[in-house]
Order: sequence, then C-alpha cells, then structure tokens
Amino acid sequence: MSIVKITKKEKLDTLLAKITLRLGRKPTQQEILDLCLELGETHFEELMDKINPGPKLDNDKIQRIHNIRDKLAKIEWVKPGPNDFISKDDSDLYGEED
Repeated sequence: MSIVKITKKEKLDTLLAKITLRLGRKPTQQEILDLCLELGETHFEELMDKINPGPKLDNDKIQRIHNIRDKLAKIEWVKPGPNDFISKDDSDLYGEED
C-alpha cells in the first residue's frame, strides 16, 4: 500500500458524499480512487485533454489551414528595392546585397 497526497481533498469528499447519497451506502475512498483510475483508462483521450489542453487539430481545421496555405501560395512575391524601405538602415538590414 502506498500513500498518495491529494491536493483536492474537498472534491474527493464531495464526490464521496454524492455517491453515498445515491448508493445508500458509503464506499471507501480507495474504492472511489480505483474506479477513477478505471475511468481514466477507458476514457484515456479525455483524460489527456484534461492534462494537456493544447490546441486541437481536427480534420476540418487541418483542411482550413491547407486552403489558406494554397491561397497564399498563389501570391507573387516582389523583391523590394533599396527605395522601397523607409530608412537606409532597413534597406541595409532587409535588402539584398549586390
């Protein structure tokens, strides 16, 4: 048996109270945590979304990105000349060397 520190003990107690009211008996904290682990295994992707709520790329979003990329690829690039910059420093930094 190992000891685990729980930072959200109040939430565990609230969950335990709700389950007790529904079941008519009080399950142990160990039972609740074991079942939470089972839920984490069966709903692994949802758990990962909770752990790492990063940007989501679904097929629709990927297609929109591809469409924008294709649209922008058709824009002709015009090389700026030395007179196209506001200052001489910009021309020196971003212009092509001859």
